[in-house]
Amino acid sequence: MAEVPYAQMLINGVSTGLLYVLTALGLTLAFGVMGIINFVHGELFMLGGYITFYAFERAGLNFFGCLALAVLVMAPVGALIEKVFYRPLRGHPLSVLVVAIGLSLFLVSFGYLAFGVQDRNMKIPFTGLSHIGGFMISNERLLTLGISLGLVICLYLFIRLTKTGRAMRAVAQDAEAAALVGVSIDRTFAVCMMLGSGLAAAAGGLVGALTVVNPSMGHASLFKAFIIIVLGGLGSIPGAIAGGLILGLIESFGTTLIAPEVASLLAFGLVIILLIVRPEGLFGHG
Repeated sequence: MAEVPYAQMLINGVSTGLLYVLTALGLTLAFGVMGIINFVHGELFMLGGYITFYAFERAGLNFFGCLALAVLVMAPVGALIEKVFYRPLRGHPLSVLVVAIGLSLFLVSFGYLAFGVQDRNMKIPFTGLSHIGGFMISNERLLTLGISLGLVICLYLFIRLTKTGRAMRAVAQDAEAAALVGVSIDRTFAVCMMLGSGLAAAAGGLVGALTVVNPSMGHASLFKAFIIIVLGGLGSIPGAIAGGLILGLIESFGTTLIAPEVASLLAFGLVIILLIVRPEGLFGHG
């Protein structure tokens, strides 16, 4: 009987999970700091994928530069969305939700009109396999694992060590008290949207490099991001990290040992059981 490649499944699950974490962090930031469910997050992910694709395949730029470009373009777009669409409706979360859904549908339609319906492939120059500790990992996955881990660590350090990060944590805990001690709510929300949009764009570029880019790619990413933040706890950054890794590992082990469809059922089943036992998620509100 062939040996079951548990180490291989583990590394695949961690690499996939970190991509999910990268996608979910922006969503959990928006909920934790701003108190909104940012339905347009998936379309920011999609646009980041297309920016990376066109910059790499059509303009011939360095792949890392393409990712950086996607982040630099989409971060201010996130701040613009907050200022134009969300800020006038602050204090009315249901209205914000409706506007976010409408904007999401608009951007999907824009994607089909602007980019077409066909899938786009990126031929990134990181093919082949690397042998690490007795198991193999594709260089594409190794690349995405390193970038995702680096961005997650940078975000964590930013929120923990910088003045702006401390302001975001203060607003998440009590916005009124934070405003009384001089924290700008408008600026904090704008920074929150910039960070979330930049992370979504980076995740879109990395996922597009591993799979394909198309106008509907944001739907699947948003769906999985919701699973992750519910699993980890709405608004909790450690919860988003734990939830993303758990989902990635379930998919990797379930797909290899059983079937992809069963892996999805396991993920849903885990979320349902967790919500029944612990409605606030693994880490609760962060």
